[in-house]
Amino acid sequence: MALKLVVFDMDGTLLRPKSSWQLLHDHFGTDNREMLARYLRHEVSDTEFVARDLELWAAANGGPVDAATVNRALDRAEPLPGAAESVAGLLAAGVVTAIISGGIDYLAQKLAAEWNMAEAHANPLFDTPQGLQAKIHVSGHAKASVMRDVMARHGVSRDEVAAVGDTVVDLDLFALAGTSVAVNTSDGRVIEAAPHHLPSETLDGLLELLLPGQ
Repeated sequence: MALKLVVFDMDGTLLRPKSSWQLLHDHFGTDNREMLARYLRHEVSDTEFVARDLELWAAANGGPVDAATVNRALDRAEPLPGAAESVAGLLAAGVVTAIISGGIDYLAQKLAAEWNMAEAHANPLFDTPQGLQAKIHVSGHAKASVMRDVMARHGVSRDEVAAVGDTVVDLDLFALAGTSVAVNTSDGRVIEAAPHHLPSETLDGLLELLLPGQ
């Protein structure tokens, strides 16, 4: 069947930072590696993990952090070479593109708008009277339910879908797609799960894999 939908992870896949959350830790000079290790071991929830991030940033800032400050820091994120061109090439071929990311929604919506992608799903940060808060729309441990919804909205079958990602949290996407591409990674678990692999920090070559002969 012809390819109709490509679902992308964002951090490390379309953007250089491997984590938009880590980009903010770098900005504020904070370290949440211990909590990250616990999260990856499924010892804490997404909500608990992100709440700790927000606490660290507020403490480093000397008071509540607002969304505008966070978004200015996130604006420093740069696309991977070839990312914009790959999305544009897919759109030109009539293929729908979408983002499903455990990262921060501001960046996902920004990319989707700039690159005319059909939709983007990530985790919003927003101002409240108590300070910056987060809402978990996409768990790093459970992207499959979001992808199923995207596929249903666009009326596509598994064989008409490709997934592109760089970490083990993208294996949910790979499992639901007819084909998948591991990019910007040396993780054997991710590489083994995908029939295609682009190891360098670039998406050059993605169109040739997904649209051979075009």
